[in-house]
Amino acid sequence: MDIPFVQEPAEWLDTPQGDRLAYRRVRGEGATLLWLGGFLSDMTGSKVTRLTAEARARGWNFLCFDYFAHGETGGDFAEARVGRWRENALAVLDHLTEGPVVAIGSSMGGHMLSLLMKARPERIKAAGFLAPAADFATALILPSLSPEDRRQLEVSGVWMMPGYDRPVPLSQAFFEEAKAHEVLNGPIAFDGPVRILHGMKDDVVPWRHGLRLLETVTTPDAHIHLIKDGDHRLSRPQDLDMLVDVVAELLILSEE
Repeated sequence: MDIPFVQEPAEWLDTPQGDRLAYRRVRGEGATLLWLGGFLSDMTGSKVTRLTAEARARGWNFLCFDYFAHGETGGDFAEARVGRWRENALAVLDHLTEGPVVAIGSSMGGHMLSLLMKARPERIKAAGFLAPAADFATALILPSLSPEDRRQLEVSGVWMMPGYDRPVPLSQAFFEEAKAHEVLNGPIAFDGPVRILHGMKDDVVPWRHGLRLLETVTTPDAHIHLIKDGDHRLSRPQDLDMLVDVVAELLILSEE
């Protein structure tokens, strides 16, 4: 008989920048496993749910949170910026973790993880990526805009991004600010192990974009696993099994 999954109530972190972030943790042993979610994802997703269950069963020290304007943290998305999310991730790392950290970034979370690796290389001991959307705003979203979308952005200053449960406002200021936080324009100096999972049927972040990140990190211990029939979500049972295997491997490597 399956035991129903129950999430504990969220805890709250007041950041130095003034945001109040919702987070959850499973206390365990060893390095902290830090989850960095994707664009408009939250702590209720299938990957977080699976890793929470695995952490409880295996005694892992697991931590996840919702960025500003995401999930339980809430906030006006029009005020969101890449740099603000970077500061959210740094605040969680600096104020909620001690010792070695194994960080996993999914989609936009891969960009956040890349920023953490640059800002706190001494804290991140191992890094895992799922369909990493490094430089997602400037290298992926902007180039995909149609001429009509670009006109909307130029004339009104805001492009309403479709594809979610509501149109998402992305302003000219959002894209301009994102340029200051690009990571693919130079090497990402990192000595620890890096593992990337990427579906070859990903229609949001092309798998070749994952190769760009692989080439950018300086560590020789960097591997990419391409899943021929995998999509962007990588949330099928077999995908989640691979995620757990990668996490287990990185936690072991972080102790060496």
